[in-house]
Amino acid sequence: MMVAAVLAADFRAIGVTVGALVLISFVLLFIRNLVVARPELGSEIELAPNRKDYLTDEELEGTKLDKSLTFALVMLAILAVALPFYWLAEPGRQDGAVDAYNLSFEVQGGNLYTEGAQCVNCHSAGGVGGSTSYVLQDADGQFIANATWQAPSLDNVLLRYSEEEVRYVLNFGRPGSPMAAWGTPGGGPLTTQQVDNLIVYLRTLQVQTLDPIEISLAGEDDEVAAAQAAADQISADIRAEVTRSVDEGEFATVGEAVFNLGLFSGYAGGGLSCARCHTAGWSLGTGAVPGVLEEGVAGCGGGDPSGIGYDLCGGGVHNRFPDDTWKRADGSWLPAEGLDDDQGFYIEAADGSKIRLDDNGKPATDDGRSYLVLSEATTPDQGGDLADCGFVSQLWQPETGPAYAFAPDHELALDESEKFIAPPAITQADAPGEAVTLIDGRVAGDCTFVEMPDRTSQAHVDFVTAGATAGAGYGRGGQSHAGMMPGFGGVLPPELIQAVVDYERGL
Repeated sequence: MMVAAVLAADFRAIGVTVGALVLISFVLLFIRNLVVARPELGSEIELAPNRKDYLTDEELEGTKLDKSLTFALVMLAILAVALPFYWLAEPGRQDGAVDAYNLSFEVQGGNLYTEGAQCVNCHSAGGVGGSTSYVLQDADGQFIANATWQAPSLDNVLLRYSEEEVRYVLNFGRPGSPMAAWGTPGGGPLTTQQVDNLIVYLRTLQVQTLDPIEISLAGEDDEVAAAQAAADQISADIRAEVTRSVDEGEFATVGEAVFNLGLFSGYAGGGLSCARCHTAGWSLGTGAVPGVLEEGVAGCGGGDPSGIGYDLCGGGVHNRFPDDTWKRADGSWLPAEGLDDDQGFYIEAADGSKIRLDDNGKPATDDGRSYLVLSEATTPDQGGDLADCGFVSQLWQPETGPAYAFAPDHELALDESEKFIAPPAITQADAPGEAVTLIDGRVAGDCTFVEMPDRTSQAHVDFVTAGATAGAGYGRGGQSHAGMMPGFGGVLPPELIQAVVDYERGL
């Protein structure tokens, strides 16, 4: 019966019961000793003749001893059984205290989101993304127009950024946008505790991650299956939005549609869009910035409003991620570091010809002579990714004198002043005998262009997937763990990340 009572009680009741039993037993023992104790009658000399005999040894070591030992055993059993149950319940009590503590944070953070800081006015209920009014100004602060700003979704913000990065943005805001500095470190009205409360509340809004590693850690098999089903539904919704935007002519390619996801439809408030940071004025929409998709604007970063991202135009992304690699004939990507000769892999050009990779992963002819990789060239439309050139100068410096060319059999021609003859302009991309001028001033001549399959950079894909590395700078002034470059691996399907990379590398 005692065990049943202990099992039925909670940890606080167990502790109170054990304490009460011990106290009551002590009081009863004290009272009994008072009642049965005999008063002192005097000294043994005076009372010796008529002193009443005490219990015999047989009685002391028999009935009385048995009663005392039985009482002690009962009390010991109560302590031995009850206290472990109390201790076993202690972790649950601690978890309950933590849950209650976090719940108080969530409630306070929710109140700040809706009432105090009123985040809901821009990011909508549930953090699904919304819009807010914005005054567009010129560089001198003069009024240009009233506009509507797309505020990104926050129901996936902790899948894109770390909590440290989110805290940074809450504290210091986003320059050139309606996102003000809310934390006291940035001059805002919210204390450090209130910012923490907001972050705890944002945790409750987060949708299912698409990261397969995180899904596999969901717990039991049924929890993993439920997480995967939720991720599949989110992926399907994103793909459907991308397909719709391409089918309706909003964008020309899947990569461009993902890069600008939500520009026309407001999908996720632009929270999944790269252009929101890498295209100045993007968050204001085409109404306020009509040329936002034009060459020289789209993807070129910089400037206000919102263009806080790295400039992806002008080949800069190739400089940032130079490790190009190509697709195999089956559509899979070759590794950036190249392949061993005994594996026998070849790149297939558009005309069906096969080009071997050398030990460094660069295309080479079977006789070992390397091709010229045209991602280094200044002319954007050479008609191919590679050029098979007869010779390449070390450095062309027509203003200062000749530089010598190296080639299998001859040098670049010089004029009568011993300066290089300027190469002809490229007029027909796939014609033999063309010349190419490289960004470092080198000249290649007698070139045959080779149209290659799609090319990408695994490092570029990894960067978009994982975001900036903590403590490492990137791009032009990019600060990791400052809420700058997020990781999209948890919010975009892998093939859409690849499509974005292909699009960016063509800017």
